[in-house]
Amino acid sequence: MTIEYRHPTVDDIEIMTDIANRSSRELPLHRDETVEEMRCWTFEEEDYDPKGYLLAFVDGEPAGYGGTMISKSRQESGMNDAFVGVGVVPEHRDKGIEQHIVKHGIQFMKEKGVKHAKRWCMNTSGWRHDLSLEFGMKDVRHGYTMIYDQNVPPPEAPIPETMIFEHIDFKTASDEVIKDFVEGFNDSFVDHYNFSAVPVKRFIKARDVDREPMRITFAKEGDKIAAVLLVEDSVVYNEENGTNVGWANILGVRKEFRKRGIGRALLSDGMKWILDLGRDTVYLGMDAENAKALDLYKSLGFRVDEESITYQLDL
Repeated sequence: MTIEYRHPTVDDIEIMTDIANRSSRELPLHRDETVEEMRCWTFEEEDYDPKGYLLAFVDGEPAGYGGTMISKSRQESGMNDAFVGVGVVPEHRDKGIEQHIVKHGIQFMKEKGVKHAKRWCMNTSGWRHDLSLEFGMKDVRHGYTMIYDQNVPPPEAPIPETMIFEHIDFKTASDEVIKDFVEGFNDSFVDHYNFSAVPVKRFIKARDVDREPMRITFAKEGDKIAAVLLVEDSVVYNEENGTNVGWANILGVRKEFRKRGIGRALLSDGMKWILDLGRDTVYLGMDAENAKALDLYKSLGFRVDEESITYQLDL
């Protein structure tokens, strides 16, 4: 058996996509990436440096892909960290490929002056977790995937009297609308764990490349945006998996507008949109240590479905 490694080139995009999908199909709620999506978030992404990544081949057969992308916007905000990810197709695991790729990603971070290497792993056990622990990474934060799958409508959550809700289709939203949404999102999450402002251009790119129908909602008091919501009808995922689900992707309330029932009303409104499309399940992701958010979601009928772990190694 001969294992060879090299940095990827744009000509490898189909190989990269195939490895990433084959490695991840065992994970809950996985949806295959297309070649176009992989290209968009790698070679067409300004932060992507192929030198931070490796492709692995076993006797000439594609076997693994992974590495690290260092976010310039996070670095500029003082978050001196980066995530290292790795995918290995099932038949070629336990041959040292996982370790070699992660080691390379960590070394690349060190060379670039990154202080914290991180890994995000779905569930709480398995080879991805074992690999993180093998490199001395510490369990630093947990996340929850929440699920609403009840056979009754969510509890009523009236819109506060001074508020109006404005709904806009994400795929047809103008750049200016996206800019307003991102500003509301960033301002709402500025005091959340490990958050750094997301550039507007990333959401514009997501609008242009994502295949799932989504809807933006602004909660406004006069001309002021108080809160934002992004919900998704998971059409492509449902077709691939025979499911009937949607997602509440982003819910954020600006600090000065909290404790007025706006977040509850927004989420209830988004859930109704998904369920009225004929879906029977709604998912959302959250920081497991955000107790107030957890109470809100449970009050609307959500329960914990999956748990994830973020690992960190101080370099």
